[in-house]
Amino acid sequence: MTGSESVTELSSVPKLPQTKVVVNQAWCKKCGICIAFCNKTVLAFGEGNRVEVAQPEKCVSCGICENFCPDYAITLEVEEA
Repeated sequence: MTGSESVTELSSVPKLPQTKVVVNQAWCKKCGICIAFCNKTVLAFGEGNRVEVAQPEKCVSCGICENFCPDYAITLEVEEA
């Protein structure tokens, strides 16, 4: 990189809204596809073999769990500030 090139500062990159993972237990058939595809281990089987948001702080809002859920039981909802 030469001195004439500029580097984009992180502060100038727009931030995505914070989201939270919500599991609709009435729609979830407990297949575990969301757990298998979450590479951040946010989701896990909990009591009664129910899918739970075990580690919400690890979520990067990628949407993979929401996209792969065959029953539309998982949504990413924007958190209120």
